[in-house]
Amino acid sequence: MDIEEATIGGWFQRTTLHLTEVYDFLSTGKSESGLDKVKLNLLRTNLHILNVERKNGLLEYIEVSTHEGISFRLYEDGLIILRKNVQHGLELALTDLRNYYDEKLSAAFSFLFSRGAPVPKELAHIDTILPFILIARSVGKDDVADFFKKRGLRSYATLESAQATVYKSDRIILVVSRTNLEKSRHLVEAQIFFREFKSQLHTYLRIHRRVWDEIACIKEKGVIKGVEIKKMRAQLDAYQKTIKLIESRINQMSSYLRTRAKISSSQKIDEALDQIFSYKYETLEDTLAYIKELWKMTDNYLNATLGRFSEIGAESTRNSIGSLRLITTIGVIAGILGYLGKDSLPPVTLTGGLFFVILLVVTWLVNELVSSYYSRRKYTLKKEEVKEGLLP
Repeated sequence: MDIEEATIGGWFQRTTLHLTEVYDFLSTGKSESGLDKVKLNLLRTNLHILNVERKNGLLEYIEVSTHEGISFRLYEDGLIILRKNVQHGLELALTDLRNYYDEKLSAAFSFLFSRGAPVPKELAHIDTILPFILIARSVGKDDVADFFKKRGLRSYATLESAQATVYKSDRIILVVSRTNLEKSRHLVEAQIFFREFKSQLHTYLRIHRRVWDEIACIKEKGVIKGVEIKKMRAQLDAYQKTIKLIESRINQMSSYLRTRAKISSSQKIDEALDQIFSYKYETLEDTLAYIKELWKMTDNYLNATLGRFSEIGAESTRNSIGSLRLITTIGVIAGILGYLGKDSLPPVTLTGGLFFVILLVVTWLVNELVSSYYSRRKYTLKKEEVKEGLLP
């Protein structure tokens, strides 16, 4: 099989401001973010950069070539594409690409963007699987079947047109091109953007389900003890932070989708594939709108739960204050009644001092008993009734 090029890539939300930061780092090893200069220089050296260029196209991008025969592009919207020629063997090329991305490039960019808005913990440790995309020429269907079979893979989808055929499997996507290499690369970039965009939406859907279930475990508990209020409120506050961060990321995705749709349309790889891409962009837009609504519902659900906890906290505080006020009032009245019949101040004696200490201890114990009572008192969480059949 005549394979010309092997590719992997990913997409992370970025802007032209980030592109400037990356260019400064790749070309000089410096950053204006106040990061450790020694570590920055070490990470850049580890990339084995041969040449760095900043170029203009439909999107501005940086093109980098390395001493290892790997080249990569980073576009201003965050799409990154790594390529390598397979003249020294396909398996070697795939291993080199994977190692370079996982061990060198990801480490460098993670450190470069380690400051600023935090990444939600639910997203911080997600391992992204990056299928390889291979560009080949003049390959028959039998050769394609043998290619996947030898690697224990199954092609689950095929996109075909006059100029290219795309075979998809879990770990390798094969593009059999009948046009020039540059147009084939446009097709590869579109495939990577589709996959990464959809993958992020899947991730947000999974996180939504888990966060919703965890909030429901608190909200639908029925009754809680006063001592549990603080702990559960802290959990809900943590969920609120996660929800706000993820909502912000989701709301940014629309602009990237529109830009990539325009680029795909202007490149016109060919009419048949262009129609497929238009459908895919519309589908992604609909899916994004659906995910936005899910997270809006999650935010509303959390706010309702937080509101009920605020009510319970206020009720617990009012009860405690009322009890302490009663104790204080009784003590003051008893003291006043004791001194109404005296015509002079009492002398300070050892017995009186001991009595005073005992009184303080008793008051403290009563206070602790009252606080303990309200910390163990159970409060009811109102359950929202949802009629069956209203939701799919």
